[in-house]
Amino acid sequence: MPTPDGESDRRKHLPQQRTRTAQLLMHETRGRPARTDQSTDRLGRFLALVLRHKPDSVGITLDPAGFLEVAVLAQAIAAQPGWASVTADAIRAVTQKDAKRYELSGDRVRARYGHSIPIATPGKEVVPPEWLYHGTEPAALDALRQQGLQPQGRQFVHLSVTRQDALTIGQRHSPDAVVVTVQARGAHDNGILFYQASPTVYLVREVPPTFLRVS
Repeated sequence: MPTPDGESDRRKHLPQQRTRTAQLLMHETRGRPARTDQSTDRLGRFLALVLRHKPDSVGITLDPAGFLEVAVLAQAIAAQPGWASVTADAIRAVTQKDAKRYELSGDRVRARYGHSIPIATPGKEVVPPEWLYHGTEPAALDALRQQGLQPQGRQFVHLSVTRQDALTIGQRHSPDAVVVTVQARGAHDNGILFYQASPTVYLVREVPPTFLRVS
């Protein structure tokens, strides 16, 4: 059956892409035994890569909300070079340890936020607090005044419940980060949908400049 332009090439290179994805994490522990905490952190980073950005690199497909059965995920990761010892229990332990980033629901798991791959919904719609906050670099302020908050390569904008949390996140990308105040309740009342990813993080597709306080 004919395939869309580029699909044949994509399939041809997929095995190489999967190998490169696994190799991204392999070099970190090469040449030295991994302690338990190192192994846990290493697996956590690999899970973030797979569940947020590259599920196809290990041959899996997420459902529209980003969920996948833990057993299927474990089998897919264990098939990658350097990951043969990974089990479903190990994945559950990592995701339970970092419950702010991962959600376990029965036998399924997903990343709560940070997706660059299409996700239909990150959870149930919620009524947000009156105010939420977003940390960003100073150079972005003019664009925010004109265009509002946009996801910038991710599926959702991340908003924090406190100014300090937003500043801390913003400083990961810019040491001079500033905090933008979001009139979250006002935006919600005007039809903008909000989702709560964790106790400290809310998600939104975009926020028009009308609902931003940019200093």
